[in-house]
Amino acid sequence: MDHADKNGLLPTRQSAYRKFHFTESAVLVVHNDTVSAIDQGHVVALVLLDLSSTFDTVDDPTLLSLLRDRFAVSDHALSWFYSYLTNRTQTFTTSSSHTVPLLLSCGVLQRSGFGPTSFLTYTEDTTNIFSIHSLLYHLYADDTQTYGHCLTSDILAVVSRLTFCISDLSKAYSSLRLQLNPSKTEFIWFGARCNLSKISPAHLSLSLDSSTVPCSTVVRNLGVLQDSELTMKQHISKVTSICYYHLRRLRQIRNYVSREIMIQLVMSLVISRVDYCNSLLVGLPASTLVPLQRVQNAAARLILGLSRRCHITPALKQLHWLPIKSLITVKVATLMCNIFHQRSPPCFKDLVAFNPSPHQHQLRSSTTTVH
Repeated sequence: MDHADKNGLLPTRQSAYRKFHFTESAVLVVHNDTVSAIDQGHVVALVLLDLSSTFDTVDDPTLLSLLRDRFAVSDHALSWFYSYLTNRTQTFTTSSSHTVPLLLSCGVLQRSGFGPTSFLTYTEDTTNIFSIHSLLYHLYADDTQTYGHCLTSDILAVVSRLTFCISDLSKAYSSLRLQLNPSKTEFIWFGARCNLSKISPAHLSLSLDSSTVPCSTVVRNLGVLQDSELTMKQHISKVTSICYYHLRRLRQIRNYVSREIMIQLVMSLVISRVDYCNSLLVGLPASTLVPLQRVQNAAARLILGLSRRCHITPALKQLHWLPIKSLITVKVATLMCNIFHQRSPPCFKDLVAFNPSPHQHQLRSSTTTVH
């Protein structure tokens, strides 16, 4: 991975298994592009592609060829990969019986150290297809997102580009022994309500090989529910529902565990879900964030054993918890700090320009690198 990052061998919009990359960065880049397009009066068509049995169908000889020809892996390093990928066997065990060892000719282990990263090299060259069709994309391992935006008068052109792009992707994946899964592929239009109403019913579906993918009003993108108007209300509703479920279960054992253990359980089962991808909630009305704040309040009362009538601010201060709106602000500020100090994905750098304030006096130190 150091070799690939140093020489720019992996796509800049691939966020899986790489330093400073994570699921939130993948969702945030697409969300930012979508919001920017909507601000220009455009509508955005997003397709979430799914592959069938991705890691199990990786062809070992093809993977070795790609490592040698595209990633310049040679000599002892290539011999190590060859030794790792060839002459492998697998045994299936049921109860007390098991099969004889079966020779494997394809596939990589998804939860191994090499398996996930090898898949990035296996599909790296397919990203050129998006550029050919003038479409944006973002990848997270085998989760592929491709999207384009336009005015409502140019919707047909975007739908055509998406259709041809997916067709070419399907052919490229087939050459790698990978197969698109139409049943799990999702398609959605984003935009302002007035613009979405102008989309013809003929453009509310997408052709995928011999199947038709209907347009959805809500899609699940790496654990985030995104609705067509990006209100994020359904995502917040789903998160709060799951959090209350865990709070009810934890309330049953509150008298049997210490406060320290209860804090750990609440943080891992509840607060982690509230914090996940909360940078997408920046700028939303305060009324939209109220359900998440209620979840945080309920979690604080559970830990401290308070009644519903107790004032919540002292409880949050005692636990050193910021309110939900402040947590979102801190998340965005942290992302900006990481971009400034070059601890973020390269695609983030293209979205941000650090300019001094026009009212701030220029200093000689302003042109030096900050460490």
